[in-house]
Amino acid sequence: MPDNTLKVVVADDDEPICNLISDILNTFDEVAVIGKAASGKTLLEIVKETSPDVVFVDVCMPELDGLSVVHQLQENHPNLFVVFVTAHTQYAAEAYNLDAADYLVKPVNRSRISRALVKVRRFKELRHSPASIDKEVIPDDCKKISFKIGHGIIVVDLESIYFIEKAGKKCLVHTIYDCYETTEKLSSIEQKLNSGKFFRCHKSFIINTDQVEKILPYADRAYEVTFKNYSLKVTMRREKFEEFCIMLKSELIQ
Repeated sequence: MPDNTLKVVVADDDEPICNLISDILNTFDEVAVIGKAASGKTLLEIVKETSPDVVFVDVCMPELDGLSVVHQLQENHPNLFVVFVTAHTQYAAEAYNLDAADYLVKPVNRSRISRALVKVRRFKELRHSPASIDKEVIPDDCKKISFKIGHGIIVVDLESIYFIEKAGKKCLVHTIYDCYETTEKLSSIEQKLNSGKFFRCHKSFIINTDQVEKILPYADRAYEVTFKNYSLKVTMRREKFEEFCIMLKSELIQ
């Protein structure tokens, strides 16, 4: 089997649908279905034995549903790509929270499966890229930055960022377009941002100074940062406020 062949396992308790998806997948070059499962429990066993690149998983299956089985698979097989295939659209949000490569709604066809395979290959290429995003430094004249999201990346205009927030083990990138969740650490993002417009105002926040509207006293030894046309605010420590003022060569402190 060529190295670039995607090894796939299909899991669906509806045998005709499972066979249909498998047959469609086998019509693609450099794709090989190496196993089929009718339950979540069987899928776990097959993945352990065969080490596939991708699993196509139905959400509703006996013994162990698709969402639960993917939770377990990601713990033991972090490089495995997941494509959900289901008749139920209400599980889409939870599926994407599990970093699914794609979410297909039945009935599926060759065209839709083809698009899912394209996504998987793109994610796989990004994962094996020799460049380390964590160690990149954004040049002064660069206008964009990339963040890891799930199996891929999101590219964001630097000027669109309001602030970046530490949220548990992940970070939230607040922009004028949307709020993106990334697995990168705040310290790593700070190292990448080589522009003077970004400032670490708190252990949990990096702000874009171009988007700041005002900074006002908030509590003892703290200030509140308000942004232009954005309702969310962040906290700035007093010592950081003083550093910020010096950086801007301003006389904001009364």
